[in-house]
Amino acid sequence: MTALGSNTFAVSLDDCPQWHHGIRHYAVWCLPVDDPDWLALIDHTQTRLSPWLHKGYARQPHITLFACGLVDKNHCPDAMLAAQIQSLELYSLSTMLYTSSGLSTFSTAPWLGIEDGDNRLQPLRNLLAHAAAEDSPPPQYQPHITLGFYRDTFALDAIEKALAPLQERALTLPPLHIDRVQLCYYDTHDIQGELTVKETIKLNPSAPVDNDATPINPLDEIKQMRQAQLRVCALKQQTELDQLVNQAKTGVDKSDKQT
Repeated sequence: MTALGSNTFAVSLDDCPQWHHGIRHYAVWCLPVDDPDWLALIDHTQTRLSPWLHKGYARQPHITLFACGLVDKNHCPDAMLAAQIQSLELYSLSTMLYTSSGLSTFSTAPWLGIEDGDNRLQPLRNLLAHAAAEDSPPPQYQPHITLGFYRDTFALDAIEKALAPLQERALTLPPLHIDRVQLCYYDTHDIQGELTVKETIKLNPSAPVDNDATPINPLDEIKQMRQAQLRVCALKQQTELDQLVNQAKTGVDKSDKQT
C-alpha cells in the first residue's frame, strides 16, 4: 500500500475559480483502459469503496501519461499541443502491454497500479516535455488508474482492509493491451466529469517475435527519439517566434491608436 499519513484527505468538489481563472478546459495525455477484466475489477472496487468515495465519479478508466494544463494561450496553447501531437506521430510508437501492480491509495484517492517493467512510459513523458513543460509534475511518476475521490477524512486502515480481499484478483489480471494514446480535455468546473477525447494517436501493432531476426539496436531507438525531439524543438521555436511577432504587432497597433 502507498499511503500518506494515517487518514484520507477530503476532496472538495466545489468549483475553484482561484485555480482555473475562468478557463474551461484542462488537457491531459491518457492511455485509455478498455479491457473487460480490468473494467470489471475497477467497477467492483469502486462499489466496494463507495461508502468512502464521492458519488458521481464519471471519469473513464485511464492512465494519465502527462498533464498539459489549463487550455489557453498563457498556459497550454493550441500550438504546444500540436507540437506534442506531432512528436508522438513522428516517434512511431508500438503497442504496449502492462501488468497490474495491485490496489493502493493516495491520501486523496484509491488507485489500481500499473507495472511499467520495460520503462516505456517515462521516455514518452520526456518526449512530450520537450514540446511543453508538464503542469505540476509529480516528484516520481507512478502510472495508475484513479478509482474516485474521498469525500471526507477516514482512517486509511479501513480503506486498506476493504481493498485487501481484492488484491489477489488485481495482481492476476491479464496483461493490459494499450493500442492508442489520447489527448483529452475535462471541464475544470467538474473534476469528476467525463474526459472528452480531442486527439487519438494509434500505436503500431507489435511485430511477431522472430527468433532469427537481428536484435533491435538500442542506439537506433535513441536516434529515432532524438530526431523526433529535434523536430519538435524546431516547431516549438517557430511557435514562440510567431507569438513574439504577434505581440510586437499588437504593441504597434496600440501605439498607432494612441497616436
